[in-house]
Amino acid sequence: MSKVVVISGTPGTGKTTVASILAKKIKGIHIDLSNLVLKEKLYKEVDEKRETVIADLDKLLPKLREIIRSANSPIIIEGHYAEIVPSKFVNVAIILRTHPKELEKRLKKKNFKESKIRENIQAEILGVCSYNALNAYEKEKIYEIDTTSKTPNETVNIILEILEGKGENYKIGKIDWLAVLEKEGTLSYFFE
Repeated sequence: MSKVVVISGTPGTGKTTVASILAKKIKGIHIDLSNLVLKEKLYKEVDEKRETVIADLDKLLPKLREIIRSANSPIIIEGHYAEIVPSKFVNVAIILRTHPKELEKRLKKKNFKESKIRENIQAEILGVCSYNALNAYEKEKIYEIDTTSKTPNETVNIILEILEGKGENYKIGKIDWLAVLEKEGTLSYFFE
């Protein structure tokens, strides 16, 4: 069975770009969960209001197990709900984080609706992806990287360090946007 790296994070934190670069550097397989779900029709329903599909885990998980078991290369699985990958398969879980002000700019650039921007920024502030990873994996497997002022290549280089066992500075729990925004006096802006 291959080494599996999970990359999660709120939309706009850089998951897809980073996962793609990382896969090339380590000659691995890049799996974008959202694309896999759409391509293989592994969803239950379409949520029109939120403009998304609801993944059918009863179909998606067996497909992921099949891919993982048959691969001879490292696998990078990315998505904002990547913590669905069973812990027994995961070697490392990376959560990409981005300062809410920067995330807002990135999501506006991607033409997200205002309600979707607000929902994702609030999820980032509250650390939803980190929380979900903590509920899915052993704490020792989880790392957070602040991508706010890093290029995708810089982020990939940090992941490579982590994979080499040199990721102590990136252990989960060091990024706290609530505290940062409170200190900046901007927390209420994101929760109006």
